[in-house]
Amino acid sequence: MKLKTLLLFWQNLFCKIFLLLCLIGSTNKAYSQTQTSPGIIESFERLLEVHNDRYTKNKVAIAANSKPTINLTELKNVKLDPKYVQSLVMHSDERFLKYAQKDECKFLSSLENSLLKSTDPRLDYVLIQYQNKQNQQESTSILKDDFFEQIYKLKCINNKEFSVIFTELNFKKTIEGIKFSIPKNKSECLVIHNEWLDNPYTPYLCKIQQIIKRSPLKKQVEFYREKIPLVQRIYLDNLCNSLSNPELFCSSYLKEDVWSKILNSEMPEYKMSYKCQQMYNKKETLSNLQLRNCGSKLATDKAFCETRGSQDYPSNFPFQNCENLSRSLVKSKLVTNYHDCPGNIDNEGLTNIHRIINHFSPRNIITSPANCAGETNYTLAKLNLGVNFEEGWPLKVCYLSRVDNKEKCETYIPGSRPDEPLSEDRMIARILYQNKGAPSKTNCKIVDKKDYNPLRSEYKSGCFILNSAENCSAIFCEKKVIWDTKEQADIKFIGVPIFDYFPTTYKNERYAFTNLINEVHKTQDRMIRNLTDIKYFLNTHPNGIVHGVGCIEDLIPEQFQRIAINQCRPMPFIIDGHSLKNDETWLVGRIAIDDIHTPRTLTWPNVFNAVSAYQELHPLNTWTLYGIRK
Repeated sequence: MKLKTLLLFWQNLFCKIFLLLCLIGSTNKAYSQTQTSPGIIESFERLLEVHNDRYTKNKVAIAANSKPTINLTELKNVKLDPKYVQSLVMHSDERFLKYAQKDECKFLSSLENSLLKSTDPRLDYVLIQYQNKQNQQESTSILKDDFFEQIYKLKCINNKEFSVIFTELNFKKTIEGIKFSIPKNKSECLVIHNEWLDNPYTPYLCKIQQIIKRSPLKKQVEFYREKIPLVQRIYLDNLCNSLSNPELFCSSYLKEDVWSKILNSEMPEYKMSYKCQQMYNKKETLSNLQLRNCGSKLATDKAFCETRGSQDYPSNFPFQNCENLSRSLVKSKLVTNYHDCPGNIDNEGLTNIHRIINHFSPRNIITSPANCAGETNYTLAKLNLGVNFEEGWPLKVCYLSRVDNKEKCETYIPGSRPDEPLSEDRMIARILYQNKGAPSKTNCKIVDKKDYNPLRSEYKSGCFILNSAENCSAIFCEKKVIWDTKEQADIKFIGVPIFDYFPTTYKNERYAFTNLINEVHKTQDRMIRNLTDIKYFLNTHPNGIVHGVGCIEDLIPEQFQRIAINQCRPMPFIIDGHSLKNDETWLVGRIAIDDIHTPRTLTWPNVFNAVSAYQELHPLNTWTLYGIRK
C-alpha cells in the first residue's frame, strides 16, 4: 500500500514539473557544471518559487491594467492568462486536472466549480489575456461570476444550462435523474470511470462533494446531505477522490469481502452493524467512522469473528471466522434487520418460524436482550391468532370475574407491547380495572422477582407482574400479579404453546407452520429434492429461501456426533444462498441455534443425509425440505 502511494506521489510530482516546464519555458540560466545538481524535491520547490514570484509580479501588473467593466464581446482573441493557467496547474489537485484537460469546456466548468485552484485559492476573479487595438497581447482581471456569465454566451453554451440545473432550486430533480452505475467487473468499471470523465455533470457533482466534506456552512451541507442518499454520497466520495485514477475507483467495488460491499452501500448495513455493535459493546447506532473501523477489523483479522458478535443474545458457539462469514454474507438473502436469541427459546422451530416470517413480512423490531424472546413469541402468536386458531396459541390469563362470580380466561401474549391489546401488561391492567377497581389508566410493569422489593418507594403502589428470569423459558413462566403491594392470587397464567413445524397428523395439517404461513402471509412453497433444485429456486426467486428440518448430527457432524444408533436431534434450518469454492457448491444457511448474523456454509450431502434421516423418524414419513417464496 505504501509503495503504491509513493508511486502515485512521484507520478503526480513529475507530471506537474513537466507541465510547468512546458508552460513557463526555461528562461533561467542553466546550473554551472561546478554546481551540485539539485534533487527532485529541491527542483520542484525552486520551480514553484520561480513560478510564484512571476505570478505575483504578473498579477500586480494586471491589477494596474484592470478596468471597471469588461465586455468580452468587444475584445479580440480572449483567453485565460498563461501565467494564471500555470498557477492553476501548479496548485490544483491532480484528480481534477485530468478531467479539466479533456477539453476547453471541461476546463472552464472545473474552474467555475472551484475545482481548480490558483496561488490564492480565495481568488474571486479570473485573469484573462486579449489582443488590443494595436494587436498586442494585454492581460486584465474580471470577476469570476462576470467571466462565466459572458464566456458561456460565446463558447461552451451548454455549461450555462448545467449551472442552472445544479442550482438548489433544481437540484432535487437533477440528482434523481443521474444514474450512479455500480460496476460488476474490471472492464465494466473502467468503462464507467471513463464515462464520468466524459460526463459534463462531473465537476458540478464534485463541487457538491467538496461542499459536504469541507464547507463550514452547515445549512448548505445539510441541504445536500438531505437531498443525496447515503449510497450516492459514498459513490461521489469514491468518484471525486479517484477521477485521475481508475484503478483506485475500481478497487472499492471489486473487493470481494462483504464488509467493503456494505460500506459502499452495495449491501444492507444490518449485515454488519449488529455484529459491530456487539463487538464494541455499543447499544446505540454506530457512526460511519465506527462502522468503517469495524469493517477494517473484520477484513483483516479472521479470528476476530469466532468469539465475538453475539453478547447477550445466546446462540451456537463458536462462530464462523471472518473470512468464511464474509463469503456467506455476500450470498445470503435472509432479511435480518434485528437480533434474536436462539439460546433463550425452548423450541428451535419457533426461532426458524420467527426468521422466515420476518423475512417475508418484516416488521420494526427494537432489539434488546430483555425482549428478544418475547418478539419470537409474538411472531408465533400473531400467526396462529391470524387464523383464529386458539389451540395453536393456548396462553391465557385466568381470573375470577366479579360480574358472574365465575372464572374467565383471556388470550394474552407475553411481554410488554404498547401497540398490542393482547400484550401481557395491557391485559392485566384491563382485568384490574374491570374487576378490582383499579384506575382506567393503570400501567403494569413486568419485573424480575429478585428485583422486586415492596419496601422500596417505587414498588409501594401500582401494578407489577413478577417472574423469575432464571426459571422462565420463552414459552412458559410462573408469574404473580401484585397490585398496591397485594398479590392477586385469583389471577393465573396457563397454557404452553404446542405446534407442528411440518404436519405430524392429517387432522391438524392446516395448522402446521408450513401451511399457516402460506395462508396468513400469502407465500408459496414447493418441495426441494436435490442440489439443482436448490440452486434453481434460489436463483429464480429473488426473495426465495429454502427451509427444512433435519438431524443435526448429519447437518454439522463436526460439532454434533452420534453416540447411539438412530440418534437424531431434529433441527430446523434455513438455506438462503449458494457459492462456488474450489469447483464445489457450498450452501449458505443458518441452523435454528445459530446466531442470525452468522450464517454458515453447508454441503448438499450433509443436508440430504440430515433430511433423509429425519424422514425415517417422522410420523408421516414426510420429506422436510421446501423452497418458499412470496
